[in-house]
Amino acid sequence: MLEMKSRTIRVSFGLILGFPTLVIFCYVTWFVKNSSRNSIGYAQLSKRAQVSDNNDIDTLSHSFQGKLTYDLAGIRYPLSIPDDTVLFGKDVAVDERKRFLTIGISSVWRKDNYLSGTIDSILQETSSEEQRDIFIFILLADPDPKVRLQRARDLNQRYEREIEAGLLRVLQPAPDLYLSLNSTTRRTYNDSVDRVKWRVKQVLDFAFLFWYTWTVQPSTYYLVLEDDVLSAPNFFSGFIIIGQLLRCQDLNLLVTFFLLFHREHPVDFLFQYWITLMAPESSPDGLPTRRIPGLFQHVGIHSTLANKTQPIKDRTFGGKRLQHNNPEARVVTTMKPYQNYGPEQPYSSLPGMFWGIAKPGDTFDVIFTKPLNVSRVVVRTGAILNNRIRDRLEYGILEVSSRFLRMLNPTKASCEGFTTIQRFKKGMIDVKHLLHFFPGGIQCVRINVGTKQKSWIIITEISVVTDSNN
Repeated sequence: MLEMKSRTIRVSFGLILGFPTLVIFCYVTWFVKNSSRNSIGYAQLSKRAQVSDNNDIDTLSHSFQGKLTYDLAGIRYPLSIPDDTVLFGKDVAVDERKRFLTIGISSVWRKDNYLSGTIDSILQETSSEEQRDIFIFILLADPDPKVRLQRARDLNQRYEREIEAGLLRVLQPAPDLYLSLNSTTRRTYNDSVDRVKWRVKQVLDFAFLFWYTWTVQPSTYYLVLEDDVLSAPNFFSGFIIIGQLLRCQDLNLLVTFFLLFHREHPVDFLFQYWITLMAPESSPDGLPTRRIPGLFQHVGIHSTLANKTQPIKDRTFGGKRLQHNNPEARVVTTMKPYQNYGPEQPYSSLPGMFWGIAKPGDTFDVIFTKPLNVSRVVVRTGAILNNRIRDRLEYGILEVSSRFLRMLNPTKASCEGFTTIQRFKKGMIDVKHLLHFFPGGIQCVRINVGTKQKSWIIITEISVVTDSNN
């Protein structure tokens, strides 16, 4: 069975690579009427709910945009954007300022209310100033209009302020989006027909949200999120499809690609194939960048597919456990940083880490502007990548000094009489009650790399707690 699945993947991927010209040049001339949709979206959804048992979509009263259309792998293209697409929220006006980022989330009801937790996390981790430069688009992709109607009401009640401010917009897909589901019978990846249909619907949901966003061009960038994630502090990853950052101007090409292969591949595979085509390895400057540590964590357990659970986690997420502000300090190291993973990142309250080439005797110094009443120091090293712990400081010690003397060079400090506090154990240190042993204060904190250390080092957190933090 595994051999069969592997063969299917290779053959399908070969088919994809055979059509780069078709994907890139699959443009179409179309016309859009500049009309406001949010005024009738909620009312039209009520009508959809009333006729949800009627399979003839022609009986629904919709005013579709006029466009030249053609069939693309069983889907009418360009996709329809009905006037009732916006259920709650302000549609983008023609003269509105383009914002920096649109966060797009496609959501289907599950027994755990993951969506509200995701929205709350985004709002909590963005300032009011940042919120003025982003949009949050929520696509309610529930097949049953009655369920969609109730979820829309709940969101409007819970986030009325954000909706009125134009930050949050609640959308619904076009009723003709899923017509190809009934004719989906071919199995791929050894999945059952029901699972294939579930996959196909997922791809179409994403495609519709991308297409709507591309038609209104609300921002420069588009961030792909699922409805069951938590955001890292100050996130403003490439874990599965969570946290994929795209340019809004490219979304039409991505939609074309999705629709061409929506029956053949899951949505996360299509994302990876798309990246391979658009950013080939022969062009290093154009390669996509994966952010480590991850900025978003998957928290959902129950899938939208019946009887499926997926308790998967991005083990690089976050990294900093203590949520407080470190005292002002200069941070330097004799280790050579890899790319942009500089020494100041694990000490900062912003997401980030240090990643560097270590050799025995290397030092990592934190120098305060004056001696401080330090009560606790926490240092965490290493990260789980590809299901194994990597680049942990196995052989090292933590030292402190009460007095800074001078800088020996730009990468190393000279301090008076360093005292060894503790050895690293399993890549971390958490030492408390330092104030009792250093009543006169601490001005220098040093990580000293031991002689047996052989690997690179990742430092994800350096937290210094003073008596003012307690």
